[in-house]
Amino acid sequence: MDREEQRRRHRPPASEPRPRPDRRRSDRSGSKGSRPGSQGQDRRRSQSRTRRPETSESPARRTAPPAAGRRTQESPRRRKQPERRTQNKRTPPAALPRRQLILKLVTMLAVVLALVLGMTIFFRVQNLRVTGNSKYDANRVIASSGLEEGASLLTLNKSKAAGQILNDLPYVSEVQVGIKLPNTVTIDIVELDITYAVEGPDGTWWLMDARGKLLEQVSGEEAGKHTRIVGIQAVSPAVGATLQVTQEDQKDTDEQKSADVANTIGFAQDRMEAAISVLKALEESDRMGKATKVDVSSLYDLQVWYGEKYQVLLSGPTELGYKVRYMVQAVDRLEADGYRGGTLDLSIKEAGKATFTPW
Repeated sequence: MDREEQRRRHRPPASEPRPRPDRRRSDRSGSKGSRPGSQGQDRRRSQSRTRRPETSESPARRTAPPAAGRRTQESPRRRKQPERRTQNKRTPPAALPRRQLILKLVTMLAVVLALVLGMTIFFRVQNLRVTGNSKYDANRVIASSGLEEGASLLTLNKSKAAGQILNDLPYVSEVQVGIKLPNTVTIDIVELDITYAVEGPDGTWWLMDARGKLLEQVSGEEAGKHTRIVGIQAVSPAVGATLQVTQEDQKDTDEQKSADVANTIGFAQDRMEAAISVLKALEESDRMGKATKVDVSSLYDLQVWYGEKYQVLLSGPTELGYKVRYMVQAVDRLEADGYRGGTLDLSIKEAGKATFTPW
């Protein structure tokens, strides 16, 4: 009995875990030549083992779950993605009932009809204003436009009114028709300031603009107050029509009736185009009134009389714009130097320079 009591006293209780042997002491005692790093690793292992709580569960239950099980666990970020997708999806608008749709269409049509009727009944022409006119009276401009008081602003054709003014009034170069609510129409015109004279059949003279539009028939005395175009003759001239010349090729012959026609060289159409090019260049240089005569009797000997003092030889029809600009600058220098007249040759035959011969 004494032995059994001694065994019971020395036997550890069942609930307490059995102490494990310390491997570090066995390693130290068993191998004297171990590495210094291995001792640190053994310490870490022993500490991790001592920290783990011991339970009475079986080793199979204490094993960690497999790695695949960890991967299958979804993060909260992934869980929210389908929720966000459902939130971002826009639900289609509900279709309107048939009665409401018909009611809206009827309302829109009623509003449109009310606007059209209001423009037709209330917005009518009561005032007509003309600006920019000096040669023509305002009543004449209004009569040419075809506009009348009481006309509807909704059906007003502005382009048609402007075209009628340009056709009926030759001295008008630009027209702009505008509407000013509620009942006013404005007509702004630009009239020609400088005109040119060209000879017609039977010794008559006609005024025209730089684009070749015939304006009216005048006397020879009145034509002398404008820049005269010499060397071409208008065929079947009419007010508002475009200048037309003969298409025949007129060259030097002894059978011509006059000396002016006998010295004509080149097609008349080409000489007319050369004359218009010179007129446009004069307008661009702002010296329209300075030139008294443009002579296009010979296509390759074009001449401009700058006043009564300077005769300018332009030679052929090439680079006419450049030659006219050069002529204006050269004449300004000559007048500043005290010259009172002479011949300025711009044919540029000698070393690319113009020559001046004073009188």
